[in-house]
Amino acid sequence: MRDNKNNNVVNYVDSYLVHGELWLVMEHMDGGSLYDVITEARMVEGEIAVVSRECLQGLAFLHSKQVIHRDIKSHNILLGLDGSVKLADFGLAAQLTAEQSKRRSAVGTTYWMAPEIFTRKNYGPKVDIWWASWALRWWKERLLT
Repeated sequence: MRDNKNNNVVNYVDSYLVHGELWLVMEHMDGGSLYDVITEARMVEGEIAVVSRECLQGLAFLHSKQVIHRDIKSHNILLGLDGSVKLADFGLAAQLTAEQSKRRSAVGTTYWMAPEIFTRKNYGPKVDIWWASWALRWWKERLLT
């Protein structure tokens, strides 16, 4: 992630091995997660559109680097008080290569999983778009009702 700097992806700062445990230092986002916001307040349609656009721009960047996030959800979208929106939590992310351009493992939050993952078929970056579309639909329904 050190080489994947983008305005819509939480930046990796450093890492440390402490007593056999790996600690990652990531960019601080002072607005909390989208989940925090939607459980405490309402968003208007324009704000939802901006968050959606920023998330999709982050995914486009990751996919251009052959990275699949594989766990798009409101907990993994962080907000800045300056209005920034960034994808976070790359614990389930996968780096695709020429030798392995698809994945098969069933990982991620099952509520929004793409059909390819449930059926254990080979999948690529398009599963992130499936996750994002379900997540965005859920946010919109929850926030506008």
